[in-house]
Formats: sequence, C-alpha cells, structure tokens
Amino acid sequence: MKKGFYTIMAAQFFSSLADNALFVAAVELLKSSGAPAWQPAALVPMFALFYVVLAPFVGAFADALPKGRVMFLSNTIKVVGCLMMLFGSHPLIAYAVVGLALRPIRPPSTASSPNCCHLLSSSRPMAGSRG
Repeated sequence: MKKGFYTIMAAQFFSSLADNALFVAAVELLKSSGAPAWQPAALVPMFALFYVVLAPFVGAFADALPKGRVMFLSNTIKVVGCLMMLFGSHPLIAYAVVGLALRPIRPPSTASSPNCCHLLSSSRPMAGSRG
C-alpha cells in the first residue's frame, strides 16, 4: 500500500480521537460552570447541526480537492472551534463550529471507502475479497 494511505488513516484516527476528547471537555466545562442540564444534552445536536444542514453543499467541495487538503482545511476549522472554547466562547457554539469541520471529512459510511481507493496498491485490487 502507498504511504499516503497510512498517513490519511492515521490522521483520521487522531482527528476522531480529538473529537471525542473535545466532547468530554465540553461536557465537563458545562458541568463545572453550572450550566442547565439541557445544555450538555444539546452538544450532540449542535455538533450535528452543520453536518446535516451543509451536507448537500459540502460534498462537491470535498470531491473537488485532494483528501489531504480537505482534511487540513477541516482540521483548521476544528482548531478554531477548540480555540473558541479555550478563550471563553460558549461550548455549544464552539462545538457547532467543530461540527462544521466534520462534514467534508466524514461522508456517509457507505461512501467512505472510495475516498482512499486511489491510494491502495492496484497490483492486487481484489485480494481482500478472496478466501
């Protein structure tokens, strides 16, 4: 397999790990600030807000650029969301910005495998399907 495949897989793994860590941090920040009980529960819908609303538009953007560049831009938006939370923005708003970054790099699961197919070795394209 090409080196780029492993790089992209590692980047996606660490990006997902960071998303989960940010979620835990946002929940704890809300709890420690005495936020109403509905606010931690609202984190997931805020996270998904941009993911759902922008779905029809972001697919073309993600398809027009190389996967690495899309991941870089998306992770830059995530950093902005993290910095917003770090510097005092409300966690729901900051987490919504992070959700904005996820749509380009997280297509529906049925479409996720073609994103990296061009990085796989073409010498044995069907090796995984043989018994």
